[in-house]
Amino acid sequence: MNVHAAFPREHIVLHALVVPGQKGLIGCMDRRFVKADDPHLGDDRLFHQLRGGRYGLSGIAVAMEVAKPGSFIDLGIRLADFAQTLGSVLQMAGIITTKHGPSCGGIELARITHDGVASGGEDPAMFQNSRKLNPGLAELRYEEITDGARRIQAADLCSGPKKIKSALTEPPAALWTPLDVQAPEDSSTPHVELVDTDHDSVWFVTDFRPDQAFDRAAAHRDGCGAYYSSLGMFGSILPLLPEHVRNNVEVKTWQDVESVFLGRIATYDITHIDENGELHPYPIEAIGY
Repeated sequence: MNVHAAFPREHIVLHALVVPGQKGLIGCMDRRFVKADDPHLGDDRLFHQLRGGRYGLSGIAVAMEVAKPGSFIDLGIRLADFAQTLGSVLQMAGIITTKHGPSCGGIELARITHDGVASGGEDPAMFQNSRKLNPGLAELRYEEITDGARRIQAADLCSGPKKIKSALTEPPAALWTPLDVQAPEDSSTPHVELVDTDHDSVWFVTDFRPDQAFDRAAAHRDGCGAYYSSLGMFGSILPLLPEHVRNNVEVKTWQDVESVFLGRIATYDITHIDENGELHPYPIEAIGY
């Protein structure tokens, strides 16, 4: 494991989420390298990143439950359908959220991760890693988040990978194309294959600054990578969502929730094994908090 002392700042670049006349793009936090001849994204190296891509929008549901209990559960919508709805709304506003490839961990482990957050109220390791990803996360807020996840779980509104794949891909092989979408029925979740890269040197990174992106191609060239999460973009996304969502959640609450889900993943789901066979999290860092 080649562990760097700190995440290389030279790979963080200014990149507005929406540029006039162009589409904004949100990919999965593990979409770390785009080849110049990539059939889906070409040489578009810079886009904002969110755990699970479009499915990561389901974190807003937990944030709603934390801010105003019942505000999501009373809708009676499963997480996958909720994420697809929000993704379609964003697409109409010019922001395309991609679905990761067919084996995306954010989708395959979605139910495991949610259940892990729901049961993590007294998990000191998960709390500490969540705090590393979000230094301002208070213990009480952490407990409120795990409780919100538990209520959604109890209401049977969670989604497993089969349901997520069904809800988030219309048609099954839809690919991202930079076409203008004229009507909601034209909106389909883009399905972008993961390009495998070397995981020997990788960080978990949260970036709270707006209009920042990770230059994945340059990082790959230099032998490093990141599960990079653009939490600073949340302030640009939330105002575009339906009124009921906007009225029941704040940006910081959503950032807190996402940090806990990432804390769960960094603690148990994506880790590395050292030469002694011991399990360790990857290096964790928050930028711009």
